[in-house]
Amino acid sequence: MDPDWLNNYQTLIVGVIGFAGVIITLLVNAKIPRDQRRDEIEHERATLRAALVEELKIIRDSLQGNLARFEELPPNGKKGLFLPTDPMDDAYRSFVPRLGLLTEPEVHKVMNAYLYLRTYTARLFLIGVPPHTGPRHVQVPPENLELLRAEMEAAIPI
Repeated sequence: MDPDWLNNYQTLIVGVIGFAGVIITLLVNAKIPRDQRRDEIEHERATLRAALVEELKIIRDSLQGNLARFEELPPNGKKGLFLPTDPMDDAYRSFVPRLGLLTEPEVHKVMNAYLYLRTYTARLFLIGVPPHTGPRHVQVPPENLELLRAEMEAAIPI
């Protein structure tokens, strides 16, 4: 083997090594933003899950509190019961465009919970009547209290 072969091909060898270095650098630089974006999406997904779960817990606690008010009613229940009609779903409404970050089973559960909440709120207007103070509350007359109780008990598993 000719001892000068290294001298003859040194430019080619350095060019191949340099080109390989450039390719590796480009691949690593392309991977970093993809990893960052994947981490951002995972963070958004976790934040969305936490916000929706907490909002649903607040709604459930509110329904349980309203249900507990049945115990405070006088025995004859002549006055009925005043209930708020605000579904308290502000987080859900603001996150609807981002529901695609969740898995399909999670989206299914979220949609079912909030659709049931909307149905419950609509039923409040069928069971009760808005008082003269405005539509943010309904007054459920005594004759509809058991129907209301059944609706609330059905909504609590949310």
